[in-house]
Amino acid sequence: MLHAINQFLVKINSLDGFLHWTIQRLSALSILFTIPLVILVDHVYFLVILFFLFVFHISVGIRTLIDDYIHDDILFLISSTFLRIIIIFLLKSIFIIFIC
Repeated sequence: MLHAINQFLVKINSLDGFLHWTIQRLSALSILFTIPLVILVDHVYFLVILFFLFVFHISVGIRTLIDDYIHDDILFLISSTFLRIIIIFLLKSIFIIFIC
């Protein structure tokens, strides 16, 4: 599962700027459409989906900042690795809190 997530994030990071911008905006719109579902339906599944969307949106945005503004190779590698560790930790936490 983690390998599939890692491949997906690598594929997103290799996209051109416009497609990356589009994915960022679509994830923001999906968050905005999921918030009323969480409030109106009041089901834990929509809350889990909302948190996964938050993690995805944040990871894409921070990855864009890393790609655009960090030019040192070692610092880039450290930042990318740290971002992946944070994403894994957040996904694990969401799973433990809501699923288990």
